[in-house]
Amino acid sequence: MDIAAKKIELMDWLLHINDESKLKKIMALKTVLDKEVVAHTISGYPVDKEEYINMVKDADDRISSGNYTTIEDLEKEIENW
Repeated sequence: MDIAAKKIELMDWLLHINDESKLKKIMALKTVLDKEVVAHTISGYPVDKEEYINMVKDADDRISSGNYTTIEDLEKEIENW
């Protein structure tokens, strides 16, 4: 099946969807696909440039406020596993 036939099949399928929850999921997927992915989370979630910048800013804020674990604290925690 060539790309044009796949597009027609997809459009036909979309035209016949009557379930609003399915449409919301498809719109969410469209939003993700429309954005340029610059990274992925460790769970595989795609991250666009804006999300990535926000993630870095959040990490910087946590570090600036002292909300982080030092290697020494992590080593002590590992001893209790």
